[in-house]
Amino acid sequence: MIIWSRWGIVVFLFVGLGVALGFGLKALAGGTATNGAGVGVFVGLGFLLAGALLWFFNRLVVGKYIDKPRPAVMYEQLAQPVVHPNGVTERHRVIPILHPDTGQQIYTNPVSTFFFIPIKYWSFLLGILGLVIFIINLVVLITGGQ
Repeated sequence: MIIWSRWGIVVFLFVGLGVALGFGLKALAGGTATNGAGVGVFVGLGFLLAGALLWFFNRLVVGKYIDKPRPAVMYEQLAQPVVHPNGVTERHRVIPILHPDTGQQIYTNPVSTFFFIPIKYWSFLLGILGLVIFIINLVVLITGGQ
């Protein structure tokens, strides 16, 4: 079963980026803490960064180019094929779909989703997940795991 539509798969890539950023931050910070809470703090920060990067990616790429509104069209079969001077045979023509009352062009609004949730919400979900992971592991580190 496919759990994404259109470009929703990039959310999965940003989740992986969040984990990689967390371990990368841990490596940059150095330290000798190898317990789960020590690494979990940095993974939480990685998810926060991945959520921010996904928000920018959605604003700059997905929202502007990939999921922009497109005119709705239908294809009508021609009674007789038309042969153009360059040798191309046209058997269908494109007809815009118009609103029956207003006569204006109808547009479709495609949406990229991951687990049936649009990408624009996943940046906030990754940020919230990162914040929760960060806080829980920070509390565990402060209290000494008790």
